[in-house]
Amino acid sequence: MELSTRVTAAIEKHFPEAERAEVARVLSDYYEGATREGAERIHLTILRISRKDVNRVRMLVDMAKHDYRDVIMAESHPSRTYWVGLLRRSPGDLGGFAHLRPESLEKWKEAGAIVIGGMCLDDSDLLGVYIFTVDSVEEAYAVASTDPAIESGRLYFEFHPWLTADGLQVGVPKEFLDVE
Repeated sequence: MELSTRVTAAIEKHFPEAERAEVARVLSDYYEGATREGAERIHLTILRISRKDVNRVRMLVDMAKHDYRDVIMAESHPSRTYWVGLLRRSPGDLGGFAHLRPESLEKWKEAGAIVIGGMCLDDSDLLGVYIFTVDSVEEAYAVASTDPAIESGRLYFEFHPWLTADGLQVGVPKEFLDVE
């Protein structure tokens, strides 16, 4: 089934030229048993919730092939997998105080790879907890490995997938900022 004009326009609006043909090819894989209007609705929904990511388009098309209603549900109740990074000291490291560099954290934040993080204050082997916004554990390890303490092996992250509402934001509540 050929993609509709509306779907083609949405692809052109939201994806770089180098990715458009692939997105169109992937979307055209979903049409089995659907009317033209039904396929268009699912295609547009997939594009809306794809985060402009070709791999996410693939995943959503696969979801639609299984049951198109899952895509509609994903749009109405958006969720996302974040990566919780538990920062730990490497076994056998007795080299004194080790920590992540503030410039690493700033770089991660500027790149949009992390929502929040901080150090634990007790005497356990858990040194900190960080929430990463990347799409895979491999990306989380790649981001974390840019810090010298991780790169040297003194510290390491243990990552766990965490599914929650999409759009997680962390900030100081407005009422704490209001000064009279």
